[in-house]
Amino acid sequence: MHHLPSLHLPWAALLLAALLATAYLLVCGFIAHRFTHIRRRRPRLQNDHPELDRSQVRFRARDGRASIDAWYLPATPRQGAVILVHGKDACRGDELKSPTFTLAQRFHAAGISVLMIDLRGHGTSSPARLSYGWHERHDVLGAVDYLLERGYAPGRIGVLGASLGGATSVLAAAEEPAIGAVVTDSAYASFEDMIERQYAKLAHLPHCFLPGALAIGRLLLGVDVRKVRPLALMPRLRGRPVLVIHSQGDRFVPACDADALAAACGAECWCTATDGHIGSYRALTQAYEERVVTFFARHLDVLPSRRTLAAPAPSRPELLAA
Repeated sequence: MHHLPSLHLPWAALLLAALLATAYLLVCGFIAHRFTHIRRRRPRLQNDHPELDRSQVRFRARDGRASIDAWYLPATPRQGAVILVHGKDACRGDELKSPTFTLAQRFHAAGISVLMIDLRGHGTSSPARLSYGWHERHDVLGAVDYLLERGYAPGRIGVLGASLGGATSVLAAAEEPAIGAVVTDSAYASFEDMIERQYAKLAHLPHCFLPGALAIGRLLLGVDVRKVRPLALMPRLRGRPVLVIHSQGDRFVPACDADALAAACGAECWCTATDGHIGSYRALTQAYEERVVTFFARHLDVLPSRRTLAAPAPSRPELLAA
């Protein structure tokens, strides 16, 4: 007796393929969600410095898709201003993995106004997914617009950004000539290179899921984040003052990224003998403050304030230490 070939095998194979494809997409979706999700932290610096509550302002990002909260500390007279931009999962007042009110006070004492912002999705700004600088650059550009509206001249606005904030600052400065000087700390040269280096450590899953995760991420964000390449935009900053800072012992973003960023535009590079991602300020607070405040004062053409010239003893030394 002859047995007919089973007609169920093709259907079983198709069902198995469909189940495997569904499982692949679910895993990729989980990875994409994880890499674009922001663990929101709300600013707490005002708990120790309640005067910051009177300094809170809000403005629109340049793309109109987010409201940005910030602390604005204007110096008198209004000469130059610096925008402080934090990293992933951080918020204003914690730009350098350490409270930065002392740094803001140093800027203010030197006659430089300070605008400390929460990027979209962070702090108390509008909810958003993380695009690693692509959409966030509009938040920095909105901060530039806010300062221009208050009388700061083009070219006398600087940006200091750390990690994500550093990459975002490069993207914004490449688009906006009103940004006259840039300091990046621990910025990555290319998102694609960074995620290739860090994927296995962060995801703990086989590399075959990464292309699918990036594709789903593109659907979630409306942009292919592999386009986020600060290194490719650095040549646009040639001729403008740029200082690149990095810890030699940074295991998340290697110091070679800083070397490449600086070389691409002829920037000054300060690789500190410190450890950790965004580790320079915490380890070398006094030297860091002196270097960046002097850098911006010089390149934003800010005259020393009378308070700085008089050099009075600070009434609250813990705020102006270092």
